[in-house]
Amino acid sequence: MVQTLMFHNKAILSLLGATLVTATLTAPARAYQLFFGEDINPNPGEGLLFSDITNARAAEAAFLAALTNGSATEDFESFAIFTPADLDLVFGDIATATLSGGGPNSSIRTINTDLLNDPDTNEAIKKDIVREIALGRNAASGSQYWLTNAVADFTVNFDQAVGGFGFYGYDLGDYGGTVALELFLNGEALSLIDIPFTQGINGSTDGSAFYFGLLGNNNQRFDQIKFRMNGVPGDQFAFDDMTVAKAVPEPGTLLALLGIGALGSTFLKRRSSATEVE
Repeated sequence: MVQTLMFHNKAILSLLGATLVTATLTAPARAYQLFFGEDINPNPGEGLLFSDITNARAAEAAFLAALTNGSATEDFESFAIFTPADLDLVFGDIATATLSGGGPNSSIRTINTDLLNDPDTNEAIKKDIVREIALGRNAASGSQYWLTNAVADFTVNFDQAVGGFGFYGYDLGDYGGTVALELFLNGEALSLIDIPFTQGINGSTDGSAFYFGLLGNNNQRFDQIKFRMNGVPGDQFAFDDMTVAKAVPEPGTLLALLGIGALGSTFLKRRSSATEVE
């Protein structure tokens, strides 16, 4: 099922494990359009790549279709395997970002089985590929992704404000991990948004996948995202294909551009009139 929801953030209560997190905004209510699609692995624990993720793909397609101002995606394919944070992310000409933090052993991983038969591939990488596939991890595109866990948060800091953000999650919550997204602008906390994926028990949702996207309404923008984890040990998961939406120019910027355009138009008209007189 694909869900497209309107989210109005005034006060948010989010139960993360045993910790009650509250976020109360003093600024006007902020609205976001949310996109979510989830596919539960029908064969958890069998060590098979689960690729029939029609709901997640549909959610991504709906999110991308809504990004009329431009977007770009970081697919993690350019990083060396086992690269830890900090990661320098590139979102085309829209933004760059730094991914920092994450729990123990968080790093770039791969499920590229072609490397298993490559004599030049390090044995540690080969063992990790087999392990990752057996534990239900996958890549949304290509073969690489960011692997982390619920022990510690990680943060994506953008070099400029963006208007939307979406990503794939694999194998999240099968052992009790949860994640919420906290948005910031210029250091000010804006919103805390829970991701409504299905919680598993003892690996019951092993290898399941979802897509989650959020898009600011009324020129809402942010320049930092914290992935808030609940601190549960033993739950590792993958994130892939992070997409950002180009922010709509702020009203002041638009007015300035309109003003410049008006001045230019007046100048051209006057010059044109003068030319005609000559």
